[in-house]
Amino acid sequence: MSTPPSNVIAFPDTRVSDLDAFLRTLTAPTRRVYAQVISAYTSFYGRSIEAASSRDIEAYLAHLYASGRTPATIGKVLSALSRYYGFLVRDEIISKNPVKGVKRPKISDESTRKGTTPAEVQAILAQTDDSTAGLRDRAMITLLVLQGWRIFEVLGLTIADLDEESGHRVATVRGKGGKTQRVTLAAPSYAALTAWVQCATLTDGPVFVAVRHDGTVVPGKAISTQAAEKRIASLSARAGLRHIHPHLFRHGAVTTALDEGVSLRSVQDFARHADPRTTRRYDSQRNSLNNPTTHVLAAKLLGKS
Repeated sequence: MSTPPSNVIAFPDTRVSDLDAFLRTLTAPTRRVYAQVISAYTSFYGRSIEAASSRDIEAYLAHLYASGRTPATIGKVLSALSRYYGFLVRDEIISKNPVKGVKRPKISDESTRKGTTPAEVQAILAQTDDSTAGLRDRAMITLLVLQGWRIFEVLGLTIADLDEESGHRVATVRGKGGKTQRVTLAAPSYAALTAWVQCATLTDGPVFVAVRHDGTVVPGKAISTQAAEKRIASLSARAGLRHIHPHLFRHGAVTTALDEGVSLRSVQDFARHADPRTTRRYDSQRNSLNNPTTHVLAAKLLGKS
């Protein structure tokens, strides 16, 4: 029996599952969401989901509607399943994507969520203190509020991402789809980050790391999204506010900027939205109530204000 060439690498005995192979193609935050979606679908279907048909997908959608899920949520579920099945088609594990041809739910152009108000932001920040954990939480919330970042973008920040360019304090932010962009930091954002980083004596690795009950910093690994959400919920409860989810800060940043007269184009660039309709959707609730058009028409056409 001949000896195989030394440059040949044998495959491991245990193959990576199709699902794990698919999830490895995704960024961390997307991976977590898609894994949850596919797990829930698998539990409902009860069989190998590779054998599912379009009718099976439609039955699952009917189940989600009956469970009170919104069209927006169902649309995201369909996107996750379609992307997974597309992966299986590409690798010739199945012949066609069963999600294709399934009618997608109509999603309203208006957002039903109300972003944080300036008063809510100030009330939550007032709950942070100058303890080690307090400085971390203040820096984290400041980035959500003033920079309008998504929570996974904040938690993905590293010391190496902080820099200075043309006299501006800047940071490299990793957004959806792994896209990176250098953005200017507002002075309070830079100040809050500096206070936390110096207190924690961080020199490399993730910026937002765990803090033990005794105030000891645990460097090297960023806190989870769930841990950050829990901290923000706790601070909002202490402030006597509604439940504040991290994304409401981003929503509030967009609407506040538009309220203050910042142009739609500038806010779109700030939020890094590829489509201006996304920015408009954030602003839809405010705009529908404060739209002056009817009052202008009344004054002009009927002489009444």
